Amino acid sequence: MNARPFSHRTGNAGFTLIELLVVVVIIGILATVAIGSYKRFTRRARVQEAIAMLGDIRIKQETYYQTYHRYVSTSTSNTEFWPHVADWTLMDTAWGIDCTQSADVTAHPGWCALGAGYRVNEQVNFEFQVLARDPSAPVVPPVQYIQNPNQDWWYARARADFDVNGVYSDIYLSSELKEPVLLNELE
Repeated sequence: MNARPFSHRTGNAGFTLIELLVVVVIIGILATVAIGSYKRFTRRARVQEAIAMLGDIRIKQETYYQTYHRYVSTSTSNTEFWPHVADWTLMDTAWGIDCTQSADVTAHPGWCALGAGYRVNEQVNFEFQVLARDPSAPVVPPVQYIQNPNQDWWYARARADFDVNGVYSDIYLSSELKEPVLLNELE
């Protein structure tokens, strides 16, 4: 039996500089793709949270309408949102309304009448507003979401500036829409 001895590699064993650079480039590409996917995933999760809140507002509005024969507003104009100041850089803004406190019921009668919203210290990723038809103080609704402004109507809007660039991701839902309308999702 003729056995061949193992041949040992002569010289230094290891990786060349080119091989290490190729590995570093591949890891960099994978990290870039992973970070982009993670950002899209978290943004979509936040959007789904806002859509769920708007769905809750729809249910609460219809319940309120069945009781009082009108819809309720949480804002007096289409520029007033809650929470008023959202920290888009940290994404760390608390809801801040506690409808068990009489001062908050007085300060936020629309939100407390709807019973919609988050817990007082719960983090929110969007600002919200709800406007409804009030014949004594007319507000012009967005025509793309309300076709007949002379009938009772409401619309709700959620907005966020994830990129902190002044362009908002907006989600609209109204008494006439069946599905939420999302604008500038990836702003």
